[in-house]
Amino acid sequence: MQNRPTYAIESVDRALRLAALLQQEGSIRVSDAAGVLGISVSGAHRLLATLVYRGFAEQFPDRSYGPGGALRPAEPADAPVTRLRQVGPPRLRSLVDRVGESANLMIRVGSQVRFLSTIEADRALRVGDRAGRSLPAQHASGGKALLATLPRREVAAL
Repeated sequence: MQNRPTYAIESVDRALRLAALLQQEGSIRVSDAAGVLGISVSGAHRLLATLVYRGFAEQFPDRSYGPGGALRPAEPADAPVTRLRQVGPPRLRSLVDRVGESANLMIRVGSQVRFLSTIEADRALRVGDRAGRSLPAQHASGGKALLATLPRREVAAL
């Protein structure tokens, strides 16, 4: 355990504590999260909603929350991710400007696709930012396209 930083950011600390709790405990209700963190129920709800938005939590039908995909172990990527994040966004912007739709830069890692960057269209109805999230490749159109480039045996193995 590290010493508490002199200038800790309380909201970040609470969100990280909550993410760790989800990862360790598996499921938690808003009121229980509020109790553990020593904050109001509405504050715990806002933190959980933000964790859901960023993929660190998911909400279940019974209104409890559990760990999201970002808290599950990820396979390392073979792709030069840092370089892709540098060169990708300007090209995505050009594509979005030409077609008027949101665009994502993603890589396949095993059977998952990892979203590296998103440029959103200006339309009222659009796909939101998925940067930093992972999805099963067969659940994303770009993932399906990446899987289509592989031999059938490799897809079946995934």
